[in-house]
Amino acid sequence: KTERTLAPELNLCTMQLLPYSVVRTLPLLGVVCTAFHIPQHHGIQPLREFSRLTSPTSLNLATQASPDPDSSEKDKNSEEMGEIKNKGLLRLAQLSLEDYEWRQSLFKSNEADRKVEESLARMMGDEASYVRPMDASSETIGPLGLLEKSSVDWLMNVIDEEARRAEKIVGQGGALVRPYEATTPDGELGPLGMVEKKFVDFLENVRQSERIRTEAKVLRPKDLDESQRGPLGKAEMEAVEQIKSIFASEKLRAQQSKKRDRVVRPIDVPGPLGDFEMAVLDVVQAERQRKREKDENPESLFLRPKDSKVKGPLGELEEQAVEAVRKLTDEERYRLRSVKRLLDENRPMEQDQMSVLGFVETVMVGIIRAPILLFQIVARVKELLDSEPLDEEDSRILETKKQQEDRK
Repeated sequence: KTERTLAPELNLCTMQLLPYSVVRTLPLLGVVCTAFHIPQHHGIQPLREFSRLTSPTSLNLATQASPDPDSSEKDKNSEEMGEIKNKGLLRLAQLSLEDYEWRQSLFKSNEADRKVEESLARMMGDEASYVRPMDASSETIGPLGLLEKSSVDWLMNVIDEEARRAEKIVGQGGALVRPYEATTPDGELGPLGMVEKKFVDFLENVRQSERIRTEAKVLRPKDLDESQRGPLGKAEMEAVEQIKSIFASEKLRAQQSKKRDRVVRPIDVPGPLGDFEMAVLDVVQAERQRKREKDENPESLFLRPKDSKVKGPLGELEEQAVEAVRKLTDEERYRLRSVKRLLDENRPMEQDQMSVLGFVETVMVGIIRAPILLFQIVARVKELLDSEPLDEEDSRILETKKQQEDRK
């Protein structure tokens, strides 16, 4: 076959008769033959014509005239996968908003019930019963209550922030929104947004300072100008200043030791090592004083650091720990009383004895109390059998008291 017989007949009709895989490989064959400069009289011109006709535009026209089942199915699957990705992000954001609305309604209803209980308890002159430590009053709340309250407030802020982010994702048609982009109408960031912004600002400062240091060909980060110095330069500067302070104090101590012809302690020279030695010396002196007090009172088995006349750092630390434990114990004691009162008020057998839980609790309580009641009856009968008749004197006294009561 020559160019004169094949080229005029290469149209869309003949393209439809070729297998799809062959049509896809023809452009590659034309490129290869052209690259190796094969003469046209060997029949390469038809391949070039195939390459021209199998360009993306011609192939699109051909496939539109007679689409291949496999290719159309692949294109449909890929298109569906892209839609599922966007729809999945949108659906996730919508579910987040629904969950947020449900949580908000539940929180508001619980908070309203709690307010009603507190108001009723105040009207009765009592304190409302509670289970969670954060629900205690301002007089009885302790470390656990304050910790739980701060944690719940932080978690609620995070939930509000994620709800704003989900709302923005839905509004932008499934586009990803980072936490620091989910701001309030006033421009305030949530907890996650603040953390991400601080981290991003830290990395950006490091990147800018390192870029400036590279352009200026400065070896150490601390040698940059103070206005251009980044986190690494500031950290290095602080470390260098501490080391210089130690070197200066040690140099001064060596000079003083040489002048006085004796060893000068670090505490006698201002510097970081002197401050550390002073702190250690305070602990040692307080422990020595505590040992002397213990020797003066041999009857006492143990003298705690907080009970010493000179408390010292260990005594103050122990006193703070004891105070924290005392507050925690009082808080839990009040909470245990509140939980007991709450259980007594909301027992199923007291609320609705004919309900399932009420009936089960009644049966279980009866089963537990039956042996106790039987034991008490046996003990009382045994006591009556072991009793003896009263003496004449005792019976006379009982009769006299009875007569006096009758007269009254």
